[in-house]
Amino acid sequence: MELSRIQEYLRQYQNPEGRLSILLVKKDRNRYEANRPDISLRVQQEVVDLLKRRVEAFISNDQLNQVQFNPSGHLRDEYSVCSYDYVGNFEEVVNLFNTYQQSQLDPENISFIAIRLRINDEYEDPEYVYFFKKHHKLRKIRNGFWMKRVNDTFDVIDDSALIPFDGDIDAIAFENEIAFFSHYMAERIFNLQAQFTRFAQYVLEEVRDGRRISNFDQFYDDCLQSGSIIRRLTKIQQNSRIIELFHEYFDNAPEVVDLFDLNIEFNDDLNQIVYEDKDQLKDITMLMKDAYYRTILADRKGRDDYN
Repeated sequence: MELSRIQEYLRQYQNPEGRLSILLVKKDRNRYEANRPDISLRVQQEVVDLLKRRVEAFISNDQLNQVQFNPSGHLRDEYSVCSYDYVGNFEEVVNLFNTYQQSQLDPENISFIAIRLRINDEYEDPEYVYFFKKHHKLRKIRNGFWMKRVNDTFDVIDDSALIPFDGDIDAIAFENEIAFFSHYMAERIFNLQAQFTRFAQYVLEEVRDGRRISNFDQFYDDCLQSGSIIRRLTKIQQNSRIIELFHEYFDNAPEVVDLFDLNIEFNDDLNQIVYEDKDQLKDITMLMKDAYYRTILADRKGRDDYN
């Protein structure tokens, strides 16, 4: 994603004049509720200014690197990018701008805030940049209250109606790419678990075709009941050759199992893994992922847990 282009649009529309919309979203598992409040021009200007300054900070950070989205997360000095299709329900989320409810959401129930900025002329088909951010719940005051001065008189503010807004950006969506600056927020915004499960099922069907694991139906079901295994299979799905290599070089599997003392048993012909229970899932899927290695220089054994 070219963050410099996002910066240009935010500079161009520092006075958005109705181009900017804000959506307050409650996400409960895979269900969404959203409210799109009317916002003053001043609020629009303040939001654009905060977003602009944050994007400029991203660009000026020479240590910040773009990487491909990894289900396991990214490093502190990285942000990860994927396509709209990858998250599974991008259109459902952005369509909330058009299908929102009229009734207000309790600020305590807001999961995230979405911001939409139109970046082309009114006579053209609409094009938008989307920004997503975590909703920070306002800290309650014990045995007290908030006040606001109206003219020269202070009055009590109902803090249950206050929604704080800062310059943090957790994700940006533009031209079929989503950049995540907070990996945690990826699943808070989108239904990634459902998408990861589909990826995992695809990988498992490829494994089934190779007939390298006995009691496969039980193995299949147990894999899909574990979030960590689903994420590992999703990473395998990103590299189409991994399962081909697992089948092609399966003759080396018994040596790897002995070298790393894995909880894996084979049949008498050593051409099939005998699956017995969930305690074997981690070792089997790490073997499928070709995660075990031995270095050439120091002859050290290791396991790649990240990639």
